[in-house]
This record gives sequence, C-alpha cells and structure tokens, in this order.
Amino acid sequence: MDTLYGPISIREAQTHEVADLLEKSTNLLASLYPSEANHLVSAEELSAPGSQLLGAFLGEMAVGMVGLRTLPDEGYAEIKRLFVSEIHRGAGIATALMAELEAIAVDMRMGMMRLETGVNQPESLSLYSRLGYTRCDAFGSYRADDYSVFMEKSLP
Repeated sequence: MDTLYGPISIREAQTHEVADLLEKSTNLLASLYPSEANHLVSAEELSAPGSQLLGAFLGEMAVGMVGLRTLPDEGYAEIKRLFVSEIHRGAGIATALMAELEAIAVDMRMGMMRLETGVNQPESLSLYSRLGYTRCDAFGSYRADDYSVFMEKSLP
C-alpha cells in the first residue's frame, strides 16, 4: 500500500516491534476512560496460539497495529488494539489493517468479527461503521457499561 509517507507493508508483528505503539495506545485509552472500562490485552496475549498480531510498517518502523483473537467454539474472532500512530492517521492504514485481519479471519473460517470500542473514540466508531460493523449487545466476558460500544460484522 502506498501512502503519503511511502509504501506501507502489513505483516505479522513481533511484540518488540510494536511495543511503542502498544504503550501509546494504552496511554491514550487511559486518558479517555477509567481503568475498569479499559479492556486491554497485552502483546503477549495477541501472540499466543489462536491469536494474531499484525503491524503496518513504513520501512522497519511500525506505524500501526491490530490484534485478532479467535474464539472458534463461539464462532467469532475479536479485534483488539487497533492503533495507528498519530502522525500517520488519515492515510488508510487502519482500513488496510482491518482488511488484512478480516481476510485472515475468513481463511480461519470465522463467521463473525466482533469488537469493543469506546464512546469517546468517534474516529474509531466511524471507521468500523464505514467498514460494515453494526452495534450489538455485549458478548463474551464483557458487560454493558456507559463507556463501551460493541460491534460485529458477518464474514463470507
């Protein structure tokens, strides 16, 4: 994918490659929500069996990331930790990461993608809506609260 900044490649990421992005994501979410409303998973959890951690790279520099946790017994995969560095936002990187993640989920025969995001993230809500995600009830171990928005999308 070519961007204003040059060609971006999307590939499986090692935890150390996206550590800075994880920290920035954690700090952003901590500034937006109380701790009990943050449902973060670690890079290690996203590198565990049944999970996938993708990075968007400009050369060797990670500029975006997203995780996928598969729950085959429940028939869905969950999107976790989508984040693009502030300076690289608006270039289509999040859309490209999501497209790659959905393709992986389809290859894994997941019938549904689900996610939890927050009411204080209008850009995320807009992105997910634009990509065909619709609001749904809380799922898995989540509980409805004043901060969370739950969304899902059926896959082919």
